[in-house]
Amino acid sequence: MNAEKKFPEWVLWGVVLVWGANYTVGKWGMVGFDPLTFNVVRFIGATPLLFLLLYVLEKNLRIQLKDCWELAMLGLIGITIYQTLFMASVKYATATNASLMLAISPVFTAIFAYLAGQERLGPKGRLGSALSLVGVVFVLLFGTNKLALGWDVLRGDLIAILASSVWGLYPVLAKRMLSKYSALKTMTYASLFGTIFFLIIGGKGVLAITWSEITFAEWGSMLYSIVLVTAFGLVVWYHAISRIGANRVMPYMYAVPVVAVITAAIILREQVHLMQGIGAVVIFLGIGMIRKDKLTVMQTKEVVSEIAK
Repeated sequence: MNAEKKFPEWVLWGVVLVWGANYTVGKWGMVGFDPLTFNVVRFIGATPLLFLLLYVLEKNLRIQLKDCWELAMLGLIGITIYQTLFMASVKYATATNASLMLAISPVFTAIFAYLAGQERLGPKGRLGSALSLVGVVFVLLFGTNKLALGWDVLRGDLIAILASSVWGLYPVLAKRMLSKYSALKTMTYASLFGTIFFLIIGGKGVLAITWSEITFAEWGSMLYSIVLVTAFGLVVWYHAISRIGANRVMPYMYAVPVVAVITAAIILREQVHLMQGIGAVVIFLGIGMIRKDKLTVMQTKEVVSEIAK
């Protein structure tokens, strides 16, 4: 069975722009906050906003009680664990390295979706994924943004790889809830449970903050993260996954490093080299191939047969 539904590309590109810029904007927030405390404050602000959006747009806040455990699991994995790992990678790794490691999340999604018996890309999609990954390497290894060495950067890279695997796993885990509830309702309740976990493990850090020392730039980073990265980006992302499938949406992550490099060039006045531009073109070509590929929804027997080969 092939996926026939469509989703407007320009909306996904908007999310890519927001998330790409977040590698620079997020660093401002990491000056005054540690990754855990930043996310506690962020989701305390974002969760009520998500509930307000849910009420205004859907007029229905109800979920079935039996689904709470699954939504709580999504909140723990996709909100508490992933978001903490992501902000830690932003803090401890360079923007270049962090975006490189997060760019491989579609590879994890493809693996997890295949193992879960959900989706499988065709030959054109697999070639497009490989082509996009080559483009990522071009963007991030050439020019002024070369990979740095040393334990401090390596620590951030390892955190980013772990974050990438969690980010790749999350849409696979969320697929059942996204088929039962809207993307907005799923993300809202996952955010609620994630916030509860955040408060349990990070509440003391929030109480210890000296609020008068938080600068305008750090508050701006927080507001950007609450409104654009979370309320806009996450909701649109998972709505797209519920419409056209994880393997069609996750490859857009390959374009996020391109935006991260361009944002750094504009804000930090870093020079963008020709090879980085070539890499960006290669990424877009690869994403185009994936979008045109025939996505197959796998059946359980087919998965067992493929694994047994």
